[in-house]
Amino acid sequence: MDLNLPFNLKIHHIIKNGSGFEGKVTFRGREYSIVINAQKNEKIISVPFPVIGIDENEILVRLSGKSGMYVQDHVKFKGRTKILEIGSNIIFQEIANNKIKFDTIEVFVK
Repeated sequence: MDLNLPFNLKIHHIIKNGSGFEGKVTFRGREYSIVINAQKNEKIISVPFPVIGIDENEILVRLSGKSGMYVQDHVKFKGRTKILEIGSNIIFQEIANNKIKFDTIEVFVK
């Protein structure tokens, strides 16, 4: 089943691993791996499920937490991969610089 934007994913955990972050998220009852890296040149997102209505368009990705804290960035959709991948220097730095626990990823049409 193809998915329309917007959609939300539940974050279980995100931990530092080498030069990036990795973790687990849940979407529609299935668990997926996530990787978040710093990316200055081309900010991207790739997802492990089909999404209709976008072809390398810029979309809004927001991570938020129960405290009301959030970080967001406009990134290019790069299609389907085996894991959820986010390449964004803004999102990466916010996770690295804060002890805030993000629990949700939201993906919107810009």
